[in-house]
Amino acid sequence: VRYFLDTFSVSETMELLEANETQRPVTLRTNTLKCRRRELAASLINRGVNLDPIGKWSKVGLLVYDSRVPIGATPEYMAGQYMLQSASSF
Repeated sequence: VRYFLDTFSVSETMELLEANETQRPVTLRTNTLKCRRRELAASLINRGVNLDPIGKWSKVGLLVYDSRVPIGATPEYMAGQYMLQSASSF
């Protein structure tokens, strides 16, 4: 923290520290060799996952808001239909 205070103002340091405490969104990348994003989304919604497509810029990404099941242990995940991946890597 001392480094940040030496480099930035107190308000900028506080803003930086608070931003680092914010949880990153969970995003999934559809494996289009195995399924389509629409089919994957429907399967995961039926399992209790609350999600939406990431945006117009990605044809493979899904943004997960919350889930009643472990997102890294679904049958779809085990079958390779998607991977947990940061949206910046799409």
